[in-house]
Amino acid sequence: MRLSNVAKRVFSVALAAAVTASSIVAVPQVSKKADAASSATAYLCFASKGYNGVLSNHNDSNRSKGVMNGNKKKSISGVKVSNATIKKGKFTVTVSASGSKLKSFAKDKGWNSIYVDTSLAGKSKKKLKVTSATLKIDGKTVKTIKNPALTPDPGKTDAFTQVMVINTWNSYAQKKFSASSCTKMPKKSISVTISGKLK
Repeated sequence: MRLSNVAKRVFSVALAAAVTASSIVAVPQVSKKADAASSATAYLCFASKGYNGVLSNHNDSNRSKGVMNGNKKKSISGVKVSNATIKKGKFTVTVSASGSKLKSFAKDKGWNSIYVDTSLAGKSKKKLKVTSATLKIDGKTVKTIKNPALTPDPGKTDAFTQVMVINTWNSYAQKKFSASSCTKMPKKSISVTISGKLK
């Protein structure tokens, strides 16, 4: 039986629609979910006792000044700051500041804080497990802390996750390494190496 011209046109339209529909179904779906926890940036931060040497959090506007005199809000020239990338899985990374001008705040003879700031959201703290943190000053190990304290503290909702080495204002950090016990100051470099796992 031969199809009329009208029937042929109807059949052709129906066939085209079926092909188009099957093509749409066959297209693989791309997930829009961002893999935000696949990596995080780590930053060295610190504040000497008299604030003559400060390296701010990554989200602080003063971070752009690098190592600075916190009292004068002025950069200490000639100091290089190195960040690191924490990748998903097991990791060991080092963050540091180096340069002979670091000795300009050695007169403070101590620290209020030394820690590793990260870009990992505070609510994602559970994804980061840090088994050790090693502080070196001028290339020599000052302290290795096993399972260092991480912020946010229990019950807190800080924006970012941080790994404490020294923090005179944080009781969890103080239990691991008292700020008053560290009087070593840099002449050329300060670094913190952390090891662990990012889920």
